[in-house]
Amino acid sequence: MSKARRKGRIFVDYLRNQRGATAIMPYSARSRPGAPVAAPITWAEMKTIDAPSHFHVGDAHELKKRAASKALEGWGRADQSLPNL
Repeated sequence: MSKARRKGRIFVDYLRNQRGATAIMPYSARSRPGAPVAAPITWAEMKTIDAPSHFHVGDAHELKKRAASKALEGWGRADQSLPNL
């Protein structure tokens, strides 16, 4: 979907999970006005977060607290093994 059609929406790009794809790491500040921070969110938060720039560098204390929260417990972990390529 083009950037123009994504205006005002949160775009979940599941196709970026492939070899050679680049993506920003969680909790990294982006080079954009307001210095938004990429942060994992829960499925429930998808309804309440208004923009991809919802969190910014000024939210460091909140982001640190969220990272240790029960809601995000186990985030980024999967019970699987990767094949040898």
